[in-house]
Amino acid sequence: MDLATWFGFLAGVLLLAWGVQQAGGGTLFVNAHGLALVFGGTLCATLVNTPFRVLWSGLRRFFSIFLSSQLPSVEETVVEMVRLAERSRAEGLLALQNEGQTFMNGFLSRALNVAITSGEAKETRRILEGELRHRRLQTQEDANLFRTMGVLAPMFGLLGTLLGIVEVLRSMSEPTRVGGAMALAITTAFYGIAIANLICVPVAGKIRLRAMQEGLILEVIVEGVLDILESKPPYLVELHLSSYASEKRQTLQVPAAAPQAGGA
Repeated sequence: MDLATWFGFLAGVLLLAWGVQQAGGGTLFVNAHGLALVFGGTLCATLVNTPFRVLWSGLRRFFSIFLSSQLPSVEETVVEMVRLAERSRAEGLLALQNEGQTFMNGFLSRALNVAITSGEAKETRRILEGELRHRRLQTQEDANLFRTMGVLAPMFGLLGTLLGIVEVLRSMSEPTRVGGAMALAITTAFYGIAIANLICVPVAGKIRLRAMQEGLILEVIVEGVLDILESKPPYLVELHLSSYASEKRQTLQVPAAAPQAGGA
């Protein structure tokens, strides 16, 4: 369980509830018309903008951010690559064909088998970097889904406010109805802004952060496999990968992923 995500969402909801209560809102903030307009309008516009495949992938990614990251740390990855380098030097590259089947959801095994099959560093790099690009594009689509929703929700909130103002103007001859109509109009904008800033934008950011951490681990694996393919000594593999990961972290400003027992 990702405690930061859970705490952030729960604290945000409690803060909004406290703000509503302090404003004397109560039932005035319960606006079924506004909720339907903001949620329904955002969903419909997202469906127009996004294929079902991307929508389903994004929803899965949304639920995954509440769980602890299962990524291995860079240090664990470097240790694993050094171990494989030692075995390759002792038994040959073919001895690694059944290794890494659970490490990074099997990507390590895939990388090793590409290296064994091609037997050539340039071709291996081309294939594996192509797969990394595909993974990055998939993650970018998932993050863009929530960025799009973060733009749409306030717009539908504004649309609901405009409709509410029309109702206010229509009720000008009945002063007792103006206050309630205006309150309903404003709460619709409140829903849109709250959804965008408490859910959509933070979720997109969390997806991007995890993608950066995952991308760093995958790149370390690719570099390690290429070092093994070139029969570099294990100590050079360790030095290269540690230096590579440190440089990448500084360039991309990627925070270190905490070691996870289930990562390997």
